[in-house]
Amino acid sequence: MNKEISYEQAINRLEAIAQQLERGEMPIDEMAERLREAQTLLRQCRQQLYKADEAVQHILQGDES
Repeated sequence: MNKEISYEQAINRLEAIAQQLERGEMPIDEMAERLREAQTLLRQCRQQLYKADEAVQHILQGDES
């Protein structure tokens, strides 16, 4: 998963992956791939939250640039 998706899309995908893992019906190779995908999604979510937090802080400080 190379392209960045929206925060909401990433969360929805993470929830779907979690449900798949909870069912325990996937082969080990697929499980490893889903875990790597989840790791990438989590990284994207953290980056998006960090950017949003920075933007809010700039707005609150009166620096809208």
